[in-house]
Amino acid sequence: MKKTFLIALCAAFCLALCGCDEGNTPDNSSPSSSQNAEGPSGPAGGSDGDETLSVKEKTDKLLAEVKFPSMIEVEADELNTLLGIDKADVSEFAAYTCPSGAAPDEFGIFVAKDAEAAARIKDALDKRVQSQYNTFESYTPDAMYRFDDDFVEVNGTTVIYAICDNNETAKEILK
Repeated sequence: MKKTFLIALCAAFCLALCGCDEGNTPDNSSPSSSQNAEGPSGPAGGSDGDETLSVKEKTDKLLAEVKFPSMIEVEADELNTLLGIDKADVSEFAAYTCPSGAAPDEFGIFVAKDAEAAARIKDALDKRVQSQYNTFESYTPDAMYRFDDDFVEVNGTTVIYAICDNNETAKEILK
């Protein structure tokens, strides 16, 4: 019994370590990361950036241009659990996080139903970033540089955030 438990524990540990190996990005042939209760993405309104790009296109561009560990998309039903966001506040979104929790990397773009919802989303993301900071400060101090220029920003009803190797590029793409 102990041997079986130890084998299972070792396997889980190996999966956790391999889950966030540097340089791997998700296969974007899976269902759109910007789908939610309303369906696939369209143009991301309320943004200063290139409004011709959809939420999905911005996400795909970010995944292609910035180095991330392996990432998984956050589904609509996971918004509250993972990020503290009420899915009723969101009309469209795309968010990714490191599945094993071994790295603090994550990002998202959220189009809120209205300005009040955008403020609630920003507040939730500010709390999430602070929580991640507190967790990784003692867990993996060598990853703390990713928080040097992390951001949570609101423009109209669009809220963007990122914690990654290149937050400046992430911000430009997500705007």
